[in-house]
Amino acid sequence: MMKSFFTPAPAGLTPEQLTARQERERHANNSIAILMSNGPAPSPEALAIMQRYVEGEISIEEAIELTDAMLLARYRPQADGGTAEPNPAR
Repeated sequence: MMKSFFTPAPAGLTPEQLTARQERERHANNSIAILMSNGPAPSPEALAIMQRYVEGEISIEEAIELTDAMLLARYRPQADGGTAEPNPAR
């Protein structure tokens, strides 16, 4: 079985809720595995957003919007020609 990057499901979920959560977790873990096949693991901030998706707090569309906003804030070119992050390769 593949390693999960997410916290275990909380106790007390109905069978339907647990099945839906497991499906979201499987999708999120597969996405991370694909990303890591070509580069480093996602940042803790990106994993926190994905955890919210796995828990069902936000939709996949909201997770994508939040991740895009986080990356834009981090890597948006600055007026001096640099980026917000000192070394964008990391």
